[in-house]
Amino acid sequence: MTASPMKLTVGRPRQGAIGSIVESLTALVQRRRLIWYLADSSLRSKGGSSVFGNAWLVIDPALQLAIYYLLVGVILRRPEPAFPLFLFAAILPWRWFTQAISSSTESVRRMGKVMQQIVFPQIVLPFASIGASFGSFVFGFIPMLALYLVYPDRITPWILALPAVMIVQLLWTIPFAILLSAANVFYGDIGNLVKHFLRLAFYLSPALFSYDKLLKAAESYPIVVQILHLNPMAWVLIAYRDLLYYGRSPDWFGLAVVGIFSIPFTLLSIYVFNRLSPSFAKVL
Repeated sequence: MTASPMKLTVGRPRQGAIGSIVESLTALVQRRRLIWYLADSSLRSKGGSSVFGNAWLVIDPALQLAIYYLLVGVILRRPEPAFPLFLFAAILPWRWFTQAISSSTESVRRMGKVMQQIVFPQIVLPFASIGASFGSFVFGFIPMLALYLVYPDRITPWILALPAVMIVQLLWTIPFAILLSAANVFYGDIGNLVKHFLRLAFYLSPALFSYDKLLKAAESYPIVVQILHLNPMAWVLIAYRDLLYYGRSPDWFGLAVVGIFSIPFTLLSIYVFNRLSPSFAKVL
């Protein structure tokens, strides 16, 4: 009687899409301290050996506001009342978005040597970058509070709804951060392209001007109008400005659409990241 041949499986069998996603979500929860440590280290390192150190987390957004105020408010003479607050209500969250995307894009490539020496779930890297950029975003509210001392009439109870808008922005940022961090490992030019794309997207968003004025200025260019309508970050920036500047309820339906759409997009991005991650150490 002959024994039937046995098939030996070497290594770990490939997981299905759902199993892969669940494993990554579990790893993110289990490694939350690692994410916190990496984000905190990144945030602290920004001060470096400079004279002002981490005070630049407050000085930098304040200087950026001053530059845009000089350009748009003084030179172009924008008529909006409390214009510095009008600007900062949108520029501050946009800074968070651009910093999160830019740093996340480089997050995996930047840790290439570490990944060759230490085994850890690489999905934590873009999340740590998002966390560091969020910390910078929080420090940016210090100049915002100073503006409220100048314009106290702009403070309303609607400011308490700010965390809801922040969550929507976070949900929209995560999938882009994950996908770009993985793609940049194989195509290093993506990091440079992302910076230019974000610069273009800034001027196609209602950061320097109101949404209505942007639409009016672009009415001769239908494609630009369509981009403005379909730009989720435009809805997010409008919501921030509604809460922080106008003191009114934002478009909750639009925010809900962005948030709900972000969830399957995030799950897909995690799956793609997991399929590509086994090759990261080899490429880097």
